[in-house]
Amino acid sequence: MSRTARAVVACLGVLVICASASAQIPEGWDRLLGPNRGRPYRGLIIDSDTKAPLAGAVVVALWVRERVYPFQVNTEHYAVRETVTDAEGRFLMEVRDIEEGAPRRTRKPGFLVFLPGHGTFPYRATSPKGFLAELFEGKGTTIEIPRLQSPEERLTNLRSFGPYDFSASPHKDLPLLMRAIDEERLAVGLKVYPAPPEK
Repeated sequence: MSRTARAVVACLGVLVICASASAQIPEGWDRLLGPNRGRPYRGLIIDSDTKAPLAGAVVVALWVRERVYPFQVNTEHYAVRETVTDAEGRFLMEVRDIEEGAPRRTRKPGFLVFLPGHGTFPYRATSPKGFLAELFEGKGTTIEIPRLQSPEERLTNLRSFGPYDFSASPHKDLPLLMRAIDEERLAVGLKVYPAPPEK
């Protein structure tokens, strides 16, 4: 074997070892579900101007899992769940059935908060800012979202996310979110979100 061929083989070996090492990152590390999995998520949603609690805000949690291959990590949807805030603007989402049986390398959930006429969390939230992982664990946190003043703001807010970002079948999996989106679409002069054809 020539010196060049040996060098290429050695480089490939190093790359494979590095890829394997990255796949061995402990499951509880940072973005992945750890030993506290299965505990409820909770929070308080308020108007950023009046500080009044916002009832009827839809809260969506999305879990994705990582599939590790040599030289790349792909993600795929694992589960999605929704709930709605009560009269005091609070929500409690039970997730034990999702997280305790979650496959290895399932990430902690990402969240969306949507209420017609208000900015969407996390895209248009006033507070909190910065690192948002583990935000709703334990005692939870307070999310402040602004009331949107113009139809243009509301249209821009609607375009900041799409229901298919969270589920391949949002009308089936996320009926609360779809009703809220349709309410907002009608308020700004759009048609309701088209439902998929029945099979």
